[in-house]
Amino acid sequence: MTTTNDTQNKMTETEKMLLWYRVNQFYNQEARALDEEDYETWFSMLSDDVHYWMPGRESLFRKDEKEETPASNMNHYNENLQSLQLRVARLHSGAAWAEDPRTRYRHLITNVEVEPSDTEGEISVRSNTLVYRNRLEREEFWLLAKREDILRVTEGTFQVAKRKITPDFSCLLSKNLNVFL
Repeated sequence: MTTTNDTQNKMTETEKMLLWYRVNQFYNQEARALDEEDYETWFSMLSDDVHYWMPGRESLFRKDEKEETPASNMNHYNENLQSLQLRVARLHSGAAWAEDPRTRYRHLITNVEVEPSDTEGEISVRSNTLVYRNRLEREEFWLLAKREDILRVTEGTFQVAKRKITPDFSCLLSKNLNVFL
């Protein structure tokens, strides 16, 4: 069995740089799709079995820290493709009054680190995200988080198979959370 380190050692520096570049381009396209609310494009960038998870954060003493799991945490998001599609459908239903007029977004993805995964055809990616939100005249909010993704290589591009979003905030100060990170 080939380990991650063996696979990584077999890649040339040029191959590593090309993979990093391709992942960054993918994230730039994803950010543009989310900024423009082009959800059909965004959904095509997600695998059919995607797990999209953002746990709530607790401020704990170091000695009390524990491993986060979807079952043991309060979650802001714990979604699959169908539940993400339902969230988006609600935006167009007339029942999402907090989104009329709509929120404006700007997604910034940075500090991208790419590593081969232990699973053939997948790569592990860590990144940071900063999302600026603006509504009406004065409602502004910044969301900062660490992302841990598993990207599946499909037909020369990628699809997000898993995304864990670890927010830097423990208390959501925004009036709502209607943005995907």
